[in-house]
Amino acid sequence: SFVTMGKQVEAFEAQFAKYIGSKHAVMVNSGSSANLLAFFAIANPLVTGKAPIKPGDEIIVPALTWSTTIWPIIQAGAVPVLVDSDPETLQMKPEAVEAAIGPKTRAICAVHVLGNGAANDTFKTLCDKHGLWFIEDTCESLGVKRNGKYVGTVGDFGTYSFFFSHHITTVEGGMVVTNDDDLADLLRCLRAHGWT
Repeated sequence: SFVTMGKQVEAFEAQFAKYIGSKHAVMVNSGSSANLLAFFAIANPLVTGKAPIKPGDEIIVPALTWSTTIWPIIQAGAVPVLVDSDPETLQMKPEAVEAAIGPKTRAICAVHVLGNGAANDTFKTLCDKHGLWFIEDTCESLGVKRNGKYVGTVGDFGTYSFFFSHHITTVEGGMVVTNDDDLADLLRCLRAHGWT
């Protein structure tokens, strides 16, 4: 049986999407790869909905994060702009995000750290106001809800990790979720070098 893109993986994608409340779930080999696909999708010239990010564009991220949130931004040619996190909640400060938005800002990446949820509704409002992409790195907070919705389902993309130290495990593995049909097709295309 196939263990990478076969029937078991398709069933898991469908179950995960249903559980999390997202239209699409795309399985990858790690949470790191989930982040990589999300950032490479918004850098792809075929992306729809908003303008693709270009080299030199800025993406706002929290100072408290993991390297695999930062490196895909750099690999896509963008510049990570680190903002303060709240010392009590450890989540990215909304006021710091708003202050960091400038003419080169093209995306906000909220990182829901340590089993908690960042202010995703506030960040979504800022993204809508400024025409920005919104990525939610949810690798550490699967199953957390804010305002009745699972974190990772408010933005253009939510990313998850199934590494053995996280909430559920496939030993290795990750997932990207989206509600956008075109973005889901692009993720599947990027996942397998054009094979959908």
